[in-house]
Amino acid sequence: MDGIEVDYPTSNAQLAVDAIAGTSGAADEMISFQISVTSDSDIKSCIVQSNNDGQNGSGFNVSSQDFDDPFADHIFGTVRKGVRSFKVRYDYIIPAEVRRSRLTFSVISETGRVSVEKVVDVIPSIEKYTDLNIYAKDKIFYDAFASIDGTVYGDLKSNYSTLSTENVEAQAKIDIVFYYDQASGQSVLASPASNRVDLELNIENQTLFRRLDNVENLDVSQLTPADLLALTADAALATEGSSHLTGIRVGQVIGFLTDLNARHSLKVGILKVTGLHPTSIPRYEGLSYVLECDVVVQN
Repeated sequence: MDGIEVDYPTSNAQLAVDAIAGTSGAADEMISFQISVTSDSDIKSCIVQSNNDGQNGSGFNVSSQDFDDPFADHIFGTVRKGVRSFKVRYDYIIPAEVRRSRLTFSVISETGRVSVEKVVDVIPSIEKYTDLNIYAKDKIFYDAFASIDGTVYGDLKSNYSTLSTENVEAQAKIDIVFYYDQASGQSVLASPASNRVDLELNIENQTLFRRLDNVENLDVSQLTPADLLALTADAALATEGSSHLTGIRVGQVIGFLTDLNARHSLKVGILKVTGLHPTSIPRYEGLSYVLECDVVVQN
């Protein structure tokens, strides 16, 4: 009689389902919901169904003192007798290889059934590359970076500009060039295709950059895939991004979008400048400069 396949009349119970921290996440991330129920009659069960089963660990979370535990059976959502209101938490761990999941939250009371649907959007996971050092001597001798795997390519002109199978493979991955403009005394980030750099590479990716405002205190270690997506979406990188940025300084957070035709096609990321100062390094004769940074990019 009380099985979930029964066609119940509409319950007069009040059911509210609210995402605790957004409904977007990457595979393996947890999306949590607060389920609040009040009823004039006893509540029999609270059921959560999805078109994509959550990973192991998904289910009602009754370990927090901020939520109730009205259940006689946590797996099937059976509620103890005499319960007419509660606030519970449900955790959904996003499975791999799905783009969207639809969750249906249902409460069955003595008067019938009421349901609420929520959609979880699955977004790309992210990779974090921290404590990077990218060096430059001037506008001719400088390093480059590939966000697809976090590789810093030292001395692009000397080591990677000539035609060879290995060099073409490296050029196909490079997204970001760092150089120092001695004439203006400014540090510069540029795409390989920028007219600011001319090494006649066989592959020149057109990365777009834009400074992000009011995020200098951004904690990269706490950044989630949803956070990255929100930051870069607000920056309108595809329509307002530039092929180069001058006047790079410590504390800036710079959003970037990779080339549509690149190996790392249309991935968004951020670069946070943690240090910028003169230095020396064996591959460049005399005074050089170093960009110390953290990079977060979509997989």
